[in-house]
Amino acid sequence: MTLELINTVAGLITVTIVAVAAVAALVQMRHLRAGNQIAALLSVGEKLDSRDFTDAVVTMNSGLEAALADPEFRAYEIAIRRRLPTPAVDKRFIEMHHAVVLVGNTFELLGLLAKNGIVDKTMLVDQYCGLVLGAWKRLREFVAFGRAAGDPNGWEYFEYLAVLSEDWLKAHPTSYPKGVRRFPLQNVWPLE
Repeated sequence: MTLELINTVAGLITVTIVAVAAVAALVQMRHLRAGNQIAALLSVGEKLDSRDFTDAVVTMNSGLEAALADPEFRAYEIAIRRRLPTPAVDKRFIEMHHAVVLVGNTFELLGLLAKNGIVDKTMLVDQYCGLVLGAWKRLREFVAFGRAAGDPNGWEYFEYLAVLSEDWLKAHPTSYPKGVRRFPLQNVWPLE
Protein backbone atom coordinates (compact mmCIF):
# COMPACT_ATOMS: atom_id res chain seq x y z
CA MET A 1 0.00 0.00 0.00
CA THR A 2 1.47 3.33 -1.06
CA LEU A 3 1.79 6.38 1.12
CA GLU A 4 -0.60 8.30 -1.15
CA LEU A 5 -3.26 5.64 -0.76
CA ILE A 6 -2.84 5.62 3.03
CA ASN A 7 -3.18 9.43 3.14
CA THR A 8 -6.30 9.30 0.95
CA VAL A 9 -7.93 6.60 3.08
CA ALA A 10 -7.04 8.48 6.28
CA GLY A 11 -8.59 11.65 4.84
CA LEU A 12 -11.79 9.83 3.89
CA ILE A 13 -12.03 8.27 7.34
CA THR A 14 -11.57 11.70 8.93
CA VAL A 15 -14.30 13.23 6.75
CA THR A 16 -16.62 10.33 7.59
CA ILE A 17 -16.01 10.72 11.32
CA VAL A 18 -16.65 14.47 11.15
CA ALA A 19 -19.86 13.90 9.15
CA VAL A 20 -21.12 11.30 11.63
CA ALA A 21 -20.32 13.62 14.53
CA ALA A 22 -22.21 16.47 12.82
CA VAL A 23 -25.28 14.28 12.28
CA ALA A 24 -25.13 13.12 15.91
CA ALA A 25 -24.91 16.73 17.05
CA LEU A 26 -27.98 17.65 14.97
CA VAL A 27 -29.96 14.75 16.44
CA GLN A 28 -28.88 15.74 19.94
CA MET A 29 -29.90 19.37 19.31
CA ARG A 30 -33.33 18.18 18.15
CA HIS A 31 -33.74 16.17 21.33
CA LEU A 32 -32.62 19.12 23.44
CA ARG A 33 -35.15 21.37 21.71
CA ALA A 34 -37.92 18.85 22.35
CA GLY A 35 -36.85 18.64 25.99
CA ASN A 36 -36.87 22.42 26.25
CA GLN A 37 -40.37 22.56 24.73
CA ILE A 38 -41.63 20.05 27.28
CA ALA A 39 -40.00 21.95 30.15
CA ALA A 40 -41.43 25.24 28.89
CA LEU A 41 -44.97 23.86 28.58
CA LEU A 42 -44.78 22.28 32.03
CA SER A 43 -43.63 25.63 33.42
CA VAL A 44 -46.53 27.37 31.66
CA GLY A 45 -48.93 24.86 33.18
CA GLU A 46 -47.52 25.45 36.66
CA LYS A 47 -47.89 29.22 36.26
CA LEU A 48 -51.47 29.00 34.99
CA ASP A 49 -52.39 26.58 37.79
CA SER A 50 -50.70 28.62 40.52
CA ARG A 51 -52.77 29.97 43.38
CA ASP A 52 -51.76 33.58 42.62
CA PHE A 53 -52.85 33.31 39.01
CA THR A 54 -56.13 31.52 39.68
CA ASP A 55 -56.98 34.00 42.47
CA ALA A 56 -56.26 36.86 40.07
CA VAL A 57 -58.56 35.32 37.44
CA VAL A 58 -61.34 34.96 40.03
CA THR A 59 -60.88 38.58 41.14
CA MET A 60 -60.89 39.79 37.54
CA ASN A 61 -63.93 37.71 36.55
CA SER A 62 -65.95 38.77 39.56
CA GLY A 63 -65.35 42.50 39.49
CA LEU A 64 -63.60 43.99 36.47
CA GLU A 65 -66.76 44.97 34.63
CA ALA A 66 -68.09 46.87 37.65
CA ALA A 67 -64.69 48.46 38.29
CA LEU A 68 -64.45 49.73 34.71
CA ALA A 69 -67.90 51.29 35.08
CA ASP A 70 -66.62 53.32 38.05
CA PRO A 71 -65.01 56.69 37.15
CA GLU A 72 -62.73 56.42 40.20
CA PHE A 73 -61.18 53.19 38.91
CA ARG A 74 -60.79 54.63 35.43
CA ALA A 75 -59.07 57.75 36.82
CA TYR A 76 -56.69 55.49 38.73
CA GLU A 77 -55.89 53.51 35.57
CA ILE A 78 -55.38 56.69 33.52
CA ALA A 79 -52.88 57.95 36.10
CA ILE A 80 -50.98 54.67 35.94
CA ARG A 81 -50.91 54.68 32.12
CA ARG A 82 -49.70 58.27 31.99
CA ARG A 83 -47.20 57.73 34.81
CA LEU A 84 -48.85 60.35 36.97
CA PRO A 85 -49.33 60.27 40.73
CA THR A 86 -52.20 57.90 41.41
CA PRO A 87 -55.25 59.21 43.24
CA ALA A 88 -56.29 57.67 46.53
CA VAL A 89 -58.77 54.93 45.68
CA ASP A 90 -60.64 52.15 47.37
CA LYS A 91 -58.43 49.15 48.17
CA ARG A 92 -60.57 46.90 45.95
CA PHE A 93 -59.51 48.97 42.91
CA ILE A 94 -55.84 48.47 43.75
CA GLU A 95 -56.44 44.73 44.15
CA MET A 96 -58.33 44.67 40.86
CA HIS A 97 -55.48 46.47 39.10
CA HIS A 98 -52.94 43.98 40.45
CA ALA A 99 -55.12 41.00 39.46
CA VAL A 100 -55.67 42.32 35.93
CA VAL A 101 -51.98 43.11 35.47
CA LEU A 102 -50.97 39.63 36.66
CA VAL A 103 -53.36 37.93 34.23
CA GLY A 104 -52.56 40.25 31.32
CA ASN A 105 -48.81 40.15 31.82
CA THR A 106 -48.84 36.36 32.06
CA PHE A 107 -50.54 36.06 28.68
CA GLU A 108 -48.36 38.84 27.29
CA LEU A 109 -45.28 36.80 28.16
CA LEU A 110 -46.78 33.64 26.66
CA GLY A 111 -47.56 35.54 23.46
CA LEU A 112 -43.99 36.80 23.30
CA LEU A 113 -42.62 33.29 23.80
CA ALA A 114 -44.93 31.91 21.11
CA LYS A 115 -44.16 34.68 18.62
CA ASN A 116 -40.43 34.15 18.96
CA GLY A 117 -40.58 30.36 18.81
CA ILE A 118 -39.41 29.79 22.38
CA VAL A 119 -42.51 27.65 22.91
CA ASP A 120 -44.30 25.87 20.11
CA LYS A 121 -47.37 27.93 19.08
CA THR A 122 -49.36 24.90 18.06
CA MET A 123 -48.83 23.07 21.34
CA LEU A 124 -49.51 26.21 23.36
CA VAL A 125 -52.81 27.12 21.72
CA ASP A 126 -53.92 23.49 21.51
CA GLN A 127 -53.65 23.27 25.29
CA TYR A 128 -54.59 26.78 26.43
CA CYS A 129 -56.69 28.41 23.67
CA GLY A 130 -59.86 28.43 25.78
CA LEU A 131 -58.16 30.01 28.78
CA VAL A 132 -56.36 32.60 26.62
CA LEU A 133 -59.47 33.55 24.68
CA GLY A 134 -61.62 33.70 27.81
CA ALA A 135 -59.15 36.06 29.48
CA TRP A 136 -58.87 38.20 26.34
CA LYS A 137 -62.65 38.56 26.07
CA ARG A 138 -62.81 39.55 29.73
CA LEU A 139 -59.94 42.04 29.36
CA ARG A 140 -60.49 43.55 25.91
CA GLU A 141 -62.42 46.59 27.20
CA PHE A 142 -59.67 47.14 29.77
CA VAL A 143 -57.05 46.86 27.01
CA ALA A 144 -58.95 49.28 24.77
CA PHE A 145 -59.27 51.74 27.64
CA GLY A 146 -55.59 51.41 28.52
CA ARG A 147 -54.52 51.96 24.93
CA ALA A 148 -56.71 55.05 24.65
CA ALA A 149 -55.38 56.33 27.99
CA GLY A 150 -51.77 56.39 26.86
CA ASP A 151 -50.47 52.86 26.33
CA PRO A 152 -51.13 52.32 22.60
CA ASN A 153 -49.13 49.09 22.42
CA GLY A 154 -50.42 47.54 25.62
CA TRP A 155 -50.53 43.76 25.63
CA GLU A 156 -49.97 43.29 21.91
CA TYR A 157 -48.43 39.84 22.41
CA PHE A 158 -51.46 38.87 24.49
CA GLU A 159 -53.66 40.04 21.61
CA TYR A 160 -51.52 38.03 19.18
CA LEU A 161 -51.94 34.92 21.34
CA ALA A 162 -55.70 35.52 21.54
CA VAL A 163 -55.91 35.77 17.74
CA LEU A 164 -53.95 32.51 17.40
CA SER A 165 -56.29 30.92 19.94
CA GLU A 166 -59.43 32.09 18.17
CA ASP A 167 -58.12 30.84 14.83
CA TRP A 168 -57.20 27.51 16.41
CA LEU A 169 -60.68 27.06 17.88
CA LYS A 170 -62.30 27.80 14.52
CA ALA A 171 -60.09 25.24 12.79
CA HIS A 172 -60.26 22.68 15.62
CA PRO A 173 -63.66 22.71 17.35
CA THR A 174 -62.56 19.70 19.40
CA SER A 175 -59.14 18.66 20.59
CA TYR A 176 -59.97 14.97 20.23
CA PRO A 177 -58.05 13.35 17.36
CA LYS A 178 -60.11 12.59 14.25
CA GLY A 179 -60.72 8.95 13.46
CA VAL A 180 -60.10 7.68 16.99
CA ARG A 181 -63.00 5.86 18.62
CA ARG A 182 -64.51 7.33 21.76
CA PHE A 183 -65.89 5.82 24.92
CA PRO A 184 -69.65 6.13 25.24
CA LEU A 185 -70.45 8.48 28.11
CA GLN A 186 -73.85 9.06 29.66
CA ASN A 187 -74.69 11.69 32.25
CA VAL A 188 -76.77 10.14 35.05
CA TRP A 189 -77.56 13.35 36.92
CA PRO A 190 -80.26 15.79 35.86
CA LEU A 191 -79.20 19.22 34.63
CA GLU A 192 -81.46 21.37 36.75
